[in-house]
Amino acid sequence: MKLEAGRVEAFLKAPSANLVLLHGPDAGLVAERGLALARAVPGALNDPFRFAELSNPTPDALLAEASAASLTGGKRVIRVRGVNEQTVKALEKLTENPPDGLLILEAGELTGKSKLRGLAEKSPAMASIACYAIDAARLPQVITTRLRARGVAIDQDAANWAAQNLTGEEGPLGQALEVLTLYAGAEKSLSLADVSSILADGGDTSMNDAIDAALTGDLPGADKALTLAYEEGASPVGLMRVLLTELLRLRLAAAAMAEGASTQEAMAGMRPPVFFKRQPVVQKMLRLWGLPALNQALAASLAAETACKTTHIPDQDYCRQTMLALAARARNASRG
Repeated sequence: MKLEAGRVEAFLKAPSANLVLLHGPDAGLVAERGLALARAVPGALNDPFRFAELSNPTPDALLAEASAASLTGGKRVIRVRGVNEQTVKALEKLTENPPDGLLILEAGELTGKSKLRGLAEKSPAMASIACYAIDAARLPQVITTRLRARGVAIDQDAANWAAQNLTGEEGPLGQALEVLTLYAGAEKSLSLADVSSILADGGDTSMNDAIDAALTGDLPGADKALTLAYEEGASPVGLMRVLLTELLRLRLAAAAMAEGASTQEAMAGMRPPVFFKRQPVVQKMLRLWGLPALNQALAASLAAETACKTTHIPDQDYCRQTMLALAARARNASRG
C-alpha cells in the first residue's frame, strides 16, 4: 500500500504493516524515517537479539534474517539498507507469509517502473513511503513551523533568507535548525541579521584570520591577527559572534561526518559553500574538532560573548584568553 504524505507521521509512530519500504532521493529522510520506525518498537534498538542491520543483503540472507525468531521475546526489528530489485522475489514470499518482526527496507530513488516499488505499493502486506526533499516554495513555512515547535520565533525575512541558503533535504535541514535553535539561546528569537550571520561564509578579514588561526592551532598567528583586528576597531563581542558562527557551521559538518560522511563531503554540504581559498583551512578544522570538542568550544564562546557584554569585564583580554585557549586545544589535537 502506498502511504500518502498526510498519513506518514502517524504510521512512523505506530506502523500497521510489518514490511515497510522507504525510498526516494532524500537519503537523509530515508535514514531518519528508518530510525523512527525502529524506535517505534519499544526496547528493540537496545537488544542485540531483537535488532539487526543488513546492508545490500542477498535474497537468501534477507529471508533468513526476516524469518528468525526472537530469542528473548518481544518483536524483532530488521533494518535493511541498500535494498534493490534483486530482493523482489524474496519480498514476494514475505508478503505471502509476513514476518512477526518489523522489516524496514531502505532504498534510493525508485522509478515508476521499479518492480520493488510496484510490489510495495500494491501489496496490502507492505507499506511504501516516498522520501522527497521539501519543495523550495514550502521551505520558509517549514522552517518557521519547526523552529516554533522548538520554542524559537523567526522573522519572516529571516525565514526566507534561510530557505534560500539551505537545502530542503531533511538531514542537512534538521542539523541547520538545531544550530539555529542553539544560537537563539535564551532570547528564543532570530532576526535576519542573526540568521545571515550564522549561515554566511565570510566577513572581516582580520577577524577571520584570527579565528582561522585559533581553530587550526596557530597560537602566534591567532594572537597577531587578534591584535590587528582590535587595532582596526573590531569589538570583542563582534568577534565572538563571528567565532560562534564558524563553530556552528563546523558543528553541522561534524555531525554529517559522525554519520559517515567524508571530510570533503561534509564541507561540501556547508551552506553557503565554503570559499575555495578557505577549503584547506576548513578541512583542517574538521580534522581537529569533533562533535564533543565543538560543543565545548561553543559553550565557552557563548560564555565569553556574555561576559564581554558585562561592563566590569576587561572584554578584549577575556576574548583573547578564549581565542588562545581554543588555539591551544587545536594545537594539542594536531599533535595527538
